[in-house]
Amino acid sequence: MFSKVKELATANNTIKNLNATLKYAEEKAKKADKLVAELEKEIEKANNEVEKHGKEFEKVKSKTESAEPMTKEDVDAIDITIYKADTQSTEEIK
Repeated sequence: MFSKVKELATANNTIKNLNATLKYAEEKAKKADKLVAELEKEIEKANNEVEKHGKEFEKVKSKTESAEPMTKEDVDAIDITIYKADTQSTEEIK
């Protein structure tokens, strides 16, 4: 009979340990669910930003599809004279 009491005590101890493990796992699962929900919100925000930038990209792309790169002559012909500078400089801009 004493062995049965010992066996039951061991079983009760095992049950207590398993219940504690289940409680810990449940807490971790709730925390994981919360983190997943936060991550899903961030992904949704990122997807919205990508969509927004994609639309802007398409606008610019359609405006510049037929554009040609500037030649060296085009670049050299750009007037880079600075008028009404706030401060005077003794250095020449190169």
